[in-house]
Amino acid sequence: MKLSKRVKLTNKQLSAILEQDNLAKHSDALLPLLKQYIEVSNNYLKTEFKKATNIRSLVHARSRHIDRLLIALWHHLKIDNSIALIAVGGYGRGELHPHSDIDLLILNGANLSDEQKKLIELMISLLWDCRLKVGQAVRDLEQCVEIAKQDLTVTTNIMESRFLAGNKDLFQQLQNATTPEKLWDAQSFFEAKTHEQKARYKKYNSTSFDLEPNVKTSPGGLRDIHLIGWIAQRFYYPKTLYQLIKQNFIFKNEYYTLVKCQLYIWKVRFALHIVSDKAEDRLLFDYQKSAAKLMGYQDTKNSLAVEKMMKQYYRSALVIRNICDILLQILEEELAVKSQEPEIVPINENYQIVNQRIDVIDHKLFLRDPSQLLKIFHHVAKNNSLKGITASSLRAIRSARHKINNSFRSKKNNKVLFVEFWHILHTSSRAMFLMKKSGVLADYLEPFKRITGQMQYDMFHNYTVDEHTLFLLENLSKFADPEHNHAFPICSEIMQRQQNPEIIFLAGLFHDIAKGRGGDHSELGAVEARQFCIRHKIPTEHASLVEWLVGNHLFMSLIAQKRDISDPKVIQNFAKFVQTQQRLELLYILTVADIRATSHSLWNSWKDSLLKNLYISTCNYLNQDIETNEKIEEQNQLKAKEKLISLGINPTEIEQLWQPLDPQYFAKHSISAIVWRTKIILETLAKNEQDTNRSTNDIVVVGIRSTFQQGGSEIFVYSKDQDNLFAALTATLNRLGLSIQAANIYTDKSGYCYDSFIVLDDKGQILNSQLLKQNIKQAIIKNMGNINNMNLSVQKRMPRQFKYFSIPTEVEFFDDEYMGFTRMELIARDQAGLLAAIGKAFMLTKTRLHDARISTLGEKVEDTFIISNRDNSPIADEQQRERIRNEIKRQLNK
Repeated sequence: MKLSKRVKLTNKQLSAILEQDNLAKHSDALLPLLKQYIEVSNNYLKTEFKKATNIRSLVHARSRHIDRLLIALWHHLKIDNSIALIAVGGYGRGELHPHSDIDLLILNGANLSDEQKKLIELMISLLWDCRLKVGQAVRDLEQCVEIAKQDLTVTTNIMESRFLAGNKDLFQQLQNATTPEKLWDAQSFFEAKTHEQKARYKKYNSTSFDLEPNVKTSPGGLRDIHLIGWIAQRFYYPKTLYQLIKQNFIFKNEYYTLVKCQLYIWKVRFALHIVSDKAEDRLLFDYQKSAAKLMGYQDTKNSLAVEKMMKQYYRSALVIRNICDILLQILEEELAVKSQEPEIVPINENYQIVNQRIDVIDHKLFLRDPSQLLKIFHHVAKNNSLKGITASSLRAIRSARHKINNSFRSKKNNKVLFVEFWHILHTSSRAMFLMKKSGVLADYLEPFKRITGQMQYDMFHNYTVDEHTLFLLENLSKFADPEHNHAFPICSEIMQRQQNPEIIFLAGLFHDIAKGRGGDHSELGAVEARQFCIRHKIPTEHASLVEWLVGNHLFMSLIAQKRDISDPKVIQNFAKFVQTQQRLELLYILTVADIRATSHSLWNSWKDSLLKNLYISTCNYLNQDIETNEKIEEQNQLKAKEKLISLGINPTEIEQLWQPLDPQYFAKHSISAIVWRTKIILETLAKNEQDTNRSTNDIVVVGIRSTFQQGGSEIFVYSKDQDNLFAALTATLNRLGLSIQAANIYTDKSGYCYDSFIVLDDKGQILNSQLLKQNIKQAIIKNMGNINNMNLSVQKRMPRQFKYFSIPTEVEFFDDEYMGFTRMELIARDQAGLLAAIGKAFMLTKTRLHDARISTLGEKVEDTFIISNRDNSPIADEQQRERIRNEIKRQLNK
């Protein structure tokens, strides 16, 4: 290929800078000359990248530029020719990105003289002063071999070594001394390197779809390609992957697909180095938008530029991982054949089990009978002892995937096979993941292909849409497996008695299938599900249920997290919505599976208890095992009083305390909560009577209890009502590192507050530390005595990624259908002291808070507040609503 005029000009410039006469002439100003060279090189690479120059040529050009610099510097410094300067690692492969490490091996034949040491130190120092990140090792041949025996990293560095300058014979001696028969044979090298890979995968939770992947070391990243190259070279020394095409170790289409994906990730990495201006391989939120823009992506109506870039990255990582898995499995099988005869168990005329993997006997089967592309996954799903599919069979599947076309999808038999796959009560997700990884799922279900690699640019969704969907299905399969009964007993009981599990599995498969299209993905997904069911002739009753579940898969979570489910009216209305026990059961397990598959931190004991309590209460209502509000109030009050009397509490004191309480208080709280609160209040009041210097108005009662039924710890505060009370309490709790999940604010007729907060500690757990509980009590009592002078600001370290998300504050008001007050819904970016700021806004606008439900979704909060005017009337006046809205925005923007 002919060089462009600009490349010729740049090469001429670079050569002129490093010309020996020029270096000699400016030896007293050597560093500025070297810096000039690096600057010209960097500017050229950056300019050419922006012009979309082929990434392969840029990566190799960077390596050649550094070669030229090092060789010129080596000769200029007149370093002894008995020493060899060798490029190793990525630099040895000739692959350098703008800020890649320059890994060097300085190989000496004998001990270095002081003069030689000084010259080498000078060279390395000059390179560092040029802002090049240099990794160097100075060793003799014997040291190299000895260290390589112990350290795999050194071995792979030597395998990829490339001679630059000095003693070439010494370099050749190193090559000869590190061949497989002398150092790390194929078997031991394979075992060590795959063990290394497993440890690396574990670091990233074995997913290629993390929202901030490491383009080099995440599963499906560049390191996987390196790994295959290293192991293949050890097996077939000294051949490269390309040379192994002729030996059918890697097929030509696999090789070029792998190269195509590698080149894309190179492009992402090159952009990442430019925008971060350092050797950064983590595709952090800090750089994603800038990298996407540099690569030429643009925002459109339904997707952001960054989402497009990441979608292609994830798809490339998926392909790399799949091909590398196949190649590793081939190598593993070759080793197994050498060590022992394979264990073969016949299944039928088409399939057998080879070393616990299903194997297609005739690899042309899928071409002759494409329906087997679906049938093979039935065998995997029905046999949990299988480890997977043999590499040769996976290859045969990949080679026949083109058969999955419109004609294939329209055939009755294939439709039946696809639905029957989901009719299996999967107790393992292996078959599902294999169907996805092989590409068969996306080929058959075209809408699924659209969400493959689809990311959402936020901190709430930890995975791409397709990966999240598979994790949801995995959760459902765990519910079906009796071994997991202890973790989610209700979900397990429901799942294990399903006669038609395809209903819930298909609902899970379709629940997010319309993400990324714009519009309501639940509604659009329901349409997709309905059309699928019609085409596949799924019984009308089952089809309606799948469609309903997809269309309403977010509703149970919304009710649980944003409504007061202790209110019988909420349960009644939710029960009327779900209508049947079957709908309720399936919606419950779908909701649990969905939330647990969304992110690492979203699921906690509080959400578990909310959904469980909503499910149980709704079950009772549907089975007519629920009583009227009046009956509940009467029974709770009577049973609580009996329990308190049995504990030695004076009944007159109980009645006096309860007299200012509304009947609704007893309906909304459990008997145990009423007993616990009443007891600690009366005990504190009794102690206060002995303190003649203390006014009743000064009393602050604080109780803390862990309640597994609620999945959190309840902090209860009883005190005389005063302005800024909610703001002061939330600020106090936040400062102590507590995460507030819900708040119930109630003031009795005599002006005393019964304020309750459900909290978790900084690890999302129930409070267990007695010292922390004591500190909480002391802090609340101290601050309640000085609210007017209290500083409400909260210093809290927020995740660094938050600043990269712009979330406008939205405040909406609704007439609350349950409590007769006003429901205010807030969407805002999470920030320190958010609840305290909202509490202050309520105080300034004379707004009374009754209940709060706190929902944090990554960087965003979606909180619900039940509010009223001071006289408990709903806030109907639009001007007052606008005052509240403006004050909240003002407080949050301080």
